[in-house]
Amino acid sequence: RFGPRIYLLQPTFAPISGRVGLLQLVAMGKVLSCDCFDFLMPTPEQSRAIYYGNVKDIHLNPAPEGSLLVIGHITLEAPRATPIMIFYGYGFSLPHITSKYHHELQFSIGPTQLRFRIMSEEADDDVKASVEADVGFDREKGYLDLMENLKRCDPFFYEGKDQANNEKRLGDYSQAQQWPGHFSLWVDDIRSPYDTFNSCKSQFTRELIVGTFEPHFAGEQGLEIRDPWGKNRFLAEEAPPSLLDTLRKYAPKPEPGQTLNTLAVIGVQYNVKAVTSIASIASFYTTCLQAAVDITPESCVVHFSPEKDFHQTLTFKHDDQAHSSSNPGILCVYASTEEQFRKAFEASSGKPGFNGTSVAHGEFRLDGCFDPKLGQVVVPLKHVIRSPRHPECPVQT
Repeated sequence: RFGPRIYLLQPTFAPISGRVGLLQLVAMGKVLSCDCFDFLMPTPEQSRAIYYGNVKDIHLNPAPEGSLLVIGHITLEAPRATPIMIFYGYGFSLPHITSKYHHELQFSIGPTQLRFRIMSEEADDDVKASVEADVGFDREKGYLDLMENLKRCDPFFYEGKDQANNEKRLGDYSQAQQWPGHFSLWVDDIRSPYDTFNSCKSQFTRELIVGTFEPHFAGEQGLEIRDPWGKNRFLAEEAPPSLLDTLRKYAPKPEPGQTLNTLAVIGVQYNVKAVTSIASIASFYTTCLQAAVDITPESCVVHFSPEKDFHQTLTFKHDDQAHSSSNPGILCVYASTEEQFRKAFEASSGKPGFNGTSVAHGEFRLDGCFDPKLGQVVVPLKHVIRSPRHPECPVQT
């Protein structure tokens, strides 16, 4: 576990360099909660200018005009429910609901949801397979196995019956859908996922925390985390302290006595193998979805902005080693205004894979990203495009 945080109060008003300086001012504002000290707390703009001046992160800048509203949800398929619940519900400490229409688990990370359609049922023995539940009890023989129990003295390298059960519980790996890229998450305290993923590692057959990196804003380090099937990757780091209150505005209401730690899916990256597809993807978003886009020869960045200081991105990036998939999942996005949605509906009507009834319905679907001129699908990522007045919109406009 990381060491405790130590905040030092500076007796000077000169700018304090680095991330520690901002944390000191945040601590000062919490300790000295009198209005007399309000002038010590930097505004988000001042925080970016003073403390993050050397940090080149697009999410600290306001989203450009014409940005879409928010990434609503990303839907992927998964073999079994129990590993999903342990990994996302316990590991990331995410609240969840079960859809009444499908066998689908929905985990909220701020205004964005990760949704998982469960592809197969679990037998009771698969659900019960865990280190904590059985501690050396041999179900087939009906008694405690002494040697099996002794093997557990080294929990980090234990290879035994429970590991076989845990592997069985993961189900059919081919049913685990892989997102061809990664998800960037902002959290409040990076020590929380470090602790929870390490404490539940005995439930799985592979490491969950697979790497670390230098954080951009705060915290001891960032974490690279992979799901139990080794299919999907997450980069988690602490959010800029000045934006914590803004991010919490869009988080679901936590259980009594609890505080949400995973605050936002701030960026989503989708790797594309053919560099020639980048220009077509950019044209798709600007022409068909009326979105604000930044393009370089090897990347296309689509912008989202629930509010001024909350800037999400969806990045399509060229990668020669990109995983190819004919069914990478479903992406749901919300238009910022009714006018933007109407123009997107009209621009997409009649195009390949279009499925929609009317603008008044507040939603239409596309089977993939396609070149607007050629009509050829370049990325088979299914899209759901919604109006900001859609009943499921997580942002009140």
